[in-house]
Amino acid sequence: MRIRGPRSAAHPTAQPADGARRGARPGRRGARPGRLALVLTAAVAALAALVSVPAASAAPAAPSAIAGCVDWPTSKFLQTPLTSKANGGAGYAWQNGSYYGEGYHVNCNAAGNMNQYYALDLGMAQGDEVLAPGGPGTVLYAGWAPAGWETCGQYIVVDHGGGYWSVVCHLSRILVSKGQQITDATVIGLVGGTGGFAPHLHFSLMYNAKLTAAGGVYGGQSAQPRRLWHLGCGQGYYEYINKGQKVCY
Repeated sequence: MRIRGPRSAAHPTAQPADGARRGARPGRRGARPGRLALVLTAAVAALAALVSVPAASAAPAAPSAIAGCVDWPTSKFLQTPLTSKANGGAGYAWQNGSYYGEGYHVNCNAAGNMNQYYALDLGMAQGDEVLAPGGPGTVLYAGWAPAGWETCGQYIVVDHGGGYWSVVCHLSRILVSKGQQITDATVIGLVGGTGGFAPHLHFSLMYNAKLTAAGGVYGGQSAQPRRLWHLGCGQGYYEYINKGQKVCY
């Protein structure tokens, strides 16, 4: 998801210069045009400063709600899935690649498919550390995606309770195993491009999804990321993730 333009420092003098030249005494009509001109100048300068406020200072707009999808509950923990080491120690990534409803990011509540309408791609480097977006949970699957899900490459599915799951894809390395209990600080894998892509992090959230015996996610509903906790960039929450947004660890 700042800085206002400088306010005008201009103030009217106690007695305008033009009035002084004409010998006008305070309160005479001959002195008023000078005062009025200075007041108007200050007002115009102040207005110009307001108009020059950068567009970036505006609060990010909420992405459009899509029928059949749900929101991740704002009362349930959710975090940005990167660490301070991301992108050579920068500690942040840009949302790039596919956004909501783009590319492979489709389906809200298809019964027999993976619902990833609200999936996000983050521009991260090969080998960057990955956290589970939903924090604490149980690993349901960790390995190569089965037939029919091959474009996910190496991926991890985590159950965060209450029917909410997170999925991270295209990993170069997996650091957890099925059944493992993890925390919000557990590094579960490393960024890669498995599945046929350039290195980046793809993550998605789901509600009431199911898992095939081979490890493929299907059904349920795609969940929009809401109120993501971040430590970097002055710590706080991202109420939404917008297209092209800077995302800090």
